[in-house]
Amino acid sequence: MIERRSAIAALLTQASKTHQLAQAAVTVSERWPLTILQVSAFSSTQPEAAAALASVLNIDLPSPNQMTSNTIFSVRLLGPGIWQIVGDPYATIQAHALRVALGGFASVVDLSHARTAILVSGVAAPRTLNKFCSLDLALEHFAVGSATNTRFGHIGMTLARGPDELAFELLVFRGYAEHVLEALLEAGAEFGLRVEP
Repeated sequence: MIERRSAIAALLTQASKTHQLAQAAVTVSERWPLTILQVSAFSSTQPEAAAALASVLNIDLPSPNQMTSNTIFSVRLLGPGIWQIVGDPYATIQAHALRVALGGFASVVDLSHARTAILVSGVAAPRTLNKFCSLDLALEHFAVGSATNTRFGHIGMTLARGPDELAFELLVFRGYAEHVLEALLEAGAEFGLRVEP
């Protein structure tokens, strides 16, 4: 198996030397290592895929643009018949086992090598993100447990909030991860920034 490496570890370490405010309003870090699986049901088998997925994961599936979680992973419903499973790489079901369990009702793609998870938290996290994301991130509009595909500037991302109402998780394409991190560091600096390597 190919060893997984962080796309932003070096930049986080470097930035942490200059961004270490004790009372920071924004904290930026990476969630790593991580398993990210995307399940896409075929249009004719969405109900069967949903039932099989809920059964094999032993979790209630979320409503659209929401996520449900346990202590190991979360499941996000990002579109009709499209679920993303994000969690601990050592405890979350693996792609092959999930393909077998779904019995041909859906395709399963492992995105773990292709995405980077950046965590942005703190009281100024919504204002920092809104410099690049046009979603209304006020708690009453993007509540705890929300998850959706959106954009960070011109870059596609999956954005999730929760379980902490002041914490957001950005899943971005690995090739754009350094650019996104640099933009977040610049955007969060005015509020008081801490970087955790």
